[in-house]
Amino acid sequence: MKLQTIGKTVIFNVIGIFLYMVGLKAFAAPAGIAPGGASGIAVLVNFVTGFPIGLFCSLFSIPLLSIVLWKNIFPRSFVWKAVGSIILLSLMTDLVGPMLPTYRGDHLLAAIFAGAFMGSGLAMVYLGNSDTGGITLIGLIIQKKYPQFRVGTMVSVLNILIVMVSGIVYKNMESILYAIVTVYVSGIFMDRMVNNANAKDLMIVMSEYTDKVRCVFLEEEKGITVLKGEGGYTSEAQRVIMGAVHKADCARIQKKITQVDDKALIIVAQASKVLGKNFGHVI
Repeated sequence: MKLQTIGKTVIFNVIGIFLYMVGLKAFAAPAGIAPGGASGIAVLVNFVTGFPIGLFCSLFSIPLLSIVLWKNIFPRSFVWKAVGSIILLSLMTDLVGPMLPTYRGDHLLAAIFAGAFMGSGLAMVYLGNSDTGGITLIGLIIQKKYPQFRVGTMVSVLNILIVMVSGIVYKNMESILYAIVTVYVSGIFMDRMVNNANAKDLMIVMSEYTDKVRCVFLEEEKGITVLKGEGGYTSEAQRVIMGAVHKADCARIQKKITQVDDKALIIVAQASKVLGKNFGHVI
């Protein structure tokens, strides 16, 4: 694994887990909101028995991680990164969490901000090629097989039962309603951040120097498809290069193309979704 990749994984996971922990400990738990998933169960167990939230999340995730490792569903590197993330979440929640100020004001605000922090945190952990364990592992397993489904939406559906149970534990309907708000906001933030980070631009290039343009994409390690085209006015045969690239790389590739052919026609369109050929997966 390259040093740059390791650094990205560590940074994304540390920041993501901290944001998730803030949403859980500073907003959700103090307001009596069980935001679904293992953390939601942990909040309920903590409310009833006082058992540490972070420790419960770790213990809850062990069976699921064992299944993932045994079934070889994901690469072992991902599983071990997930183990590290789960342990870090447990330590942050139980050791750093009590030092944070807690919000005990309007419960609707608490629900919204809990969802925003937790959804943003989960997105960063996923973009760091890891996972916080618990119910979210089920969502990732489904998304691995069916990449057209959104992780945030699937996790939200799986969390409904836990949210309903929270109303029984807290003995009021408001806890269910606030928890639904938290889960919904969390799903929105997670989907938006993951989709924006994985956003692609579709580049279509028509040039007299197709081979040179093709080399530009290959030097950038971008996959392309060469199409057979025909000029609308001249009816001359022409090759057209098409490829999906990250938005951050698009401007640089355009510049290189114009350097090899300043008369090249370059069309750039936003690709709302790119699936297949290693595209469309969180991990």
